[in-house]
Amino acid sequence: MRLDLACFVTGLAGTALILGGCGPSTSTVLLAGGPAPVRLGVYPAVARSGEALQVSVASPNADSIELRSANGMDRYSSAGPALQVSLPSNFGDSASETRFAVRSHGRLLNVLKKPLNVSVCRNRICQSYYHELSVLLPERNRRRIAVTGSWGTAFTTRAAGGTDLPVSRRARSRSEWNLQAELAAGAVSARLQGYSGPDGLGASLDASRQLKRGDGLSYGLAVHLEGVEAQWHPAGISPSGGGMGYRASIGPAIMLKGITASTQLGIYADGGAILQELSTFISINGGLTEVRVPVTVTLDKTFSFGDQSMMPRRQEQLERLTIAWEFLPSVALRLRVASRRSTWPTGQLASDLYASEAGYTLGAQYTLGW
Repeated sequence: MRLDLACFVTGLAGTALILGGCGPSTSTVLLAGGPAPVRLGVYPAVARSGEALQVSVASPNADSIELRSANGMDRYSSAGPALQVSLPSNFGDSASETRFAVRSHGRLLNVLKKPLNVSVCRNRICQSYYHELSVLLPERNRRRIAVTGSWGTAFTTRAAGGTDLPVSRRARSRSEWNLQAELAAGAVSARLQGYSGPDGLGASLDASRQLKRGDGLSYGLAVHLEGVEAQWHPAGISPSGGGMGYRASIGPAIMLKGITASTQLGIYADGGAILQELSTFISINGGLTEVRVPVTVTLDKTFSFGDQSMMPRRQEQLERLTIAWEFLPSVALRLRVASRRSTWPTGQLASDLYASEAGYTLGAQYTLGW
């Protein structure tokens, strides 16, 4: 089973952007009455930070309408009795820094008022009106540590064979436990994970250290260490006879609070050979991001290869995607999709052995954060 993980993550990112709520309302304000009314409409009535605002101004028989920010930096105008414009999220801001809500005397102050001026002209006579736009600010996430325990049922399909061996297939289900601790504090991000099930156990450590801070992004170095009991190979197929497999890799990383993306080089040893390895690691912990989101995503893809030939026939490929959606405070549904393929050379080129496993794990998790 081939996993189009990149498309899956892209679709998930689009879904995460709309999880904050639905059904925004429209605000309509009468700025002036009488025989020449001026109406202003704003959609949504209260915008979220980073969200554009749709603003319309209408006044019968007006020659022109102008809308400008209080500091005069942003101006929009139109000839005629109507003006419609999409205001960017940084309308009227003199700095590009993200603003956050603050707490004062136990109250959360999370609504920012952005002033604007509307000027309506008739017969070269202009009248100005004042209005304020409402923007809902996010609260900065103060959490640095998250500890998560999960349980799930794994459904897998396995196949193994070779030129001199018949292809064998087997499907089964089993229970798995997973425990992980994550840290996102200052220049350091780390994730320690361990899991256990009927087919074996494993543990991994992913750590990143910020070396340079850029414009909104940080650049650093990431390390991955992993040990796993390689019992997923069917008996009699793996030349290494199962046992423990170890991974170690290092590479550059792009970092934000609670988010790490890295491409790494390393080695993989399974008791029968030591292979070179290329890997990609992406981790998005919604509970530890700068603004909390109810989605956590972890993606890792590895390709290990190597032997004495010019075209390496000994190969290990692994793809894993884990998604958790927090539908209640601290409680989340957890889905893990994985695919693994192995090839071992023999004395003859046409008699290579292979094994593959594909499946998914569905369960729930509980998270504690500090």
